[in-house]
Amino acid sequence: MAASIYPEYPPQLTDEHYGYLLSNIKDWSISNGLAVRPSPAFIPKEVDPSGSIAVTAPVTLFPSLFPRSCFVEARALQKAYSELYAAIARDQAWLKEIVEELIEVDDFIDDLWKVHLKVEKEGYVQVLNHRPNPQTQTDF
Repeated sequence: MAASIYPEYPPQLTDEHYGYLLSNIKDWSISNGLAVRPSPAFIPKEVDPSGSIAVTAPVTLFPSLFPRSCFVEARALQKAYSELYAAIARDQAWLKEIVEELIEVDDFIDDLWKVHLKVEKEGYVQVLNHRPNPQTQTDF
């Protein structure tokens, strides 16, 4: 990797700067839906009987640096990846075959598949927005 443009990375933070960043990241995460419900192993049912407690999902304060050539390569693959992703999402029969193998060993996938089937049965209400430029897709 080429020499970093940052003299010190990650930067050393004062306690005040660290607290400020942490507070803002938590606020942004919660207000933008970047939250998860913790496992009952961490928060017992007696403490949260309704299961409504949520915490921010893990984030990286200072992401790992990586070579620009890798970024350029990823950008070059983006269109093909987006097309593959969309094709998989449209192929319900193939996806069902794969998921049915996974649900035997993965409760999370099983739960997601049940949600998918329920929504499919009830009918989709969200209008699909097909973006003309697949390089603007950011929600994978």
